[in-house]
Amino acid sequence: MFLNVLIYSLIAGISTIIGTLLIFYKYEWAKHNSIHLMSFAAGVMLALAFLHLIPEAVEMSCVEEPVMMESLSHEGEEGHHIGSVLPFALVLVGFVVFYAIENIISFHPRHDVDAGCTHESKSLSVMSVTGLTFHSLIDGIIIAVGFKAGFQIGMMTTIAVILHEMPEGIITTSILLHNDMKKKSAFWFSVLVAIATPLGAIVSALLFADVSKGFLGSLLAIAAGSLIYIAGSDLIPETHHSEKRFNTVILIIGMAVLYFIGQLLGNGH
Repeated sequence: MFLNVLIYSLIAGISTIIGTLLIFYKYEWAKHNSIHLMSFAAGVMLALAFLHLIPEAVEMSCVEEPVMMESLSHEGEEGHHIGSVLPFALVLVGFVVFYAIENIISFHPRHDVDAGCTHESKSLSVMSVTGLTFHSLIDGIIIAVGFKAGFQIGMMTTIAVILHEMPEGIITTSILLHNDMKKKSAFWFSVLVAIATPLGAIVSALLFADVSKGFLGSLLAIAAGSLIYIAGSDLIPETHHSEKRFNTVILIIGMAVLYFIGQLLGNGH
């Protein structure tokens, strides 16, 4: 498991750097297609959360430690209801917590590659990089939790993160260059954001090495909530700015691709 976490979190981090290189060498392509990448990533994330992470969390909650299940049964019908609702409540917790963290701690900029975006100071550049670095750290945690649940979930989680982090590399670099930062400095800031993903994944893999299935199910539910937040509050709103109908099609294609990837990988853990 640890080797998978290490390899695939590194690949996810590298995708951020690829986004930076696209801005350096393929600016017009990145400018035109970044919104499509976000639409596709949003579809993948939503399908991953609803078709895989939440069902897996519910299944794992059903095999929680006998002591906990016995204590719930003593509480009668109300206790049983709490146990069945818990995974869904944790999805909501993940959504709300991620929303609060991004609003209190980090600054997440608009996904605008055009030089006309409204970032006017270098302090905002630093805030943007700080926010995206924290975001990438969370992405790494999600990858580690995914592989802890099984290879299939881990692979699909990695795919979702990669598709999300490449546009992040494009965004980060475009903001820094817009604020007159040299390409070399912008590249190293992008590397900093990229490193956060494997760092979060490795630390999480070590911390969650011996957790119970019930606790792991809770982590999956929280991860699902965070992915729903990213897709619904971060990616999808940006797709409304241009080519709305085509972005809708791409989002649905993203959902379909994730579904078929799940079918190809099977349900093995």
